[in-house]
Amino acid sequence: MTHASWPLLTALLLGAVDAAAAPYPNVYGAPPEVLHGSDWYRRCLRVRAEKPRQPPPAEASAGRCDASALYYDTLDSPDARDADWRRVHACAARTNAHGVLMMLYANGHGVMPQLALATRHACSIQGPVNEMKSRVQHLRRLAANTEAGPVDICDDVASAAMRGQCGAVRERQRDKARASELAALSRGWSGKEQLGLEMAREAAHHFAQHRMEYETDNGSTSGAARSLQQDTQAAERDAFAADVLDFEAGRLPRFSEAEFASLEQKMDTVYRQFMLHRPASTSYLGSIRKAGVDKTQRAWLAYRDAMELFGAIRYPQAPGSGLRALLTARRLRQLTALDNAAAGR
Repeated sequence: MTHASWPLLTALLLGAVDAAAAPYPNVYGAPPEVLHGSDWYRRCLRVRAEKPRQPPPAEASAGRCDASALYYDTLDSPDARDADWRRVHACAARTNAHGVLMMLYANGHGVMPQLALATRHACSIQGPVNEMKSRVQHLRRLAANTEAGPVDICDDVASAAMRGQCGAVRERQRDKARASELAALSRGWSGKEQLGLEMAREAAHHFAQHRMEYETDNGSTSGAARSLQQDTQAAERDAFAADVLDFEAGRLPRFSEAEFASLEQKMDTVYRQFMLHRPASTSYLGSIRKAGVDKTQRAWLAYRDAMELFGAIRYPQAPGSGLRALLTARRLRQLTALDNAAAGR
């Protein structure tokens, strides 16, 4: 998920639409005569006129803001104050981010809890019938004290597209947590050591992006395909963060030059085999193409070089063959899986 697509994603996810143009309830997927007789639909109509019991907070800036990013960043902050939540509320109110407003009023973050008002905003989020029904019923159970909070917009997603978008939101927060953890870990390092870590992190993220885009089947438009791509990217980023934590704990990889050379030879053999052979008729590579795998391999080589440089700066006592072999063994497993998929094994 690129930074450029984040505002569009959050607009789709959180219902930031023109309030005057949107229907209410903002639902699709069933004829009106079916909807009008349902309990959740009547519930939406009953709360349509709900207003905040306290004046919405004013916001000094009239510039652009991302209510979703503000909400989740504030939620994850251990030092969040009412003033921070008021800033989230002001942004959400100004941009009609109904999903954020629903969560704010359902959970009482910086505002007086109002479940009826939260329901009104839930009914304003565009979505399929089963998703809106589930969300309204969820809030009703919360109001009846038959279910505990907190409430999140992703609790009740039903469509594949929304599941993929919620996965992107979660990965954004996970990535911020990884960055914070590494920043805390490297506090007190020399400038050269911190630069080496940042170069390795950027190379790891570049490789993870390539793994997601070029080595994960994205031929399907389903949420399951997008979720698999997001999981692939997250796994690479997790591995990088875990490696640095292990290294700092003294668990440095110990491989000899001979062991590394053997792993590299095996990897090169599998890579050449994949690139030279035509995929079998039983291949299940899907949208994965050799040109994309070649791009990813180049990104991986840059990642391996950056990691070796970081290791030489931060852990000069450890042989470079250890880091090279660690990453080569992982890449060998990835290429072997691709080769097996191409052969239909």
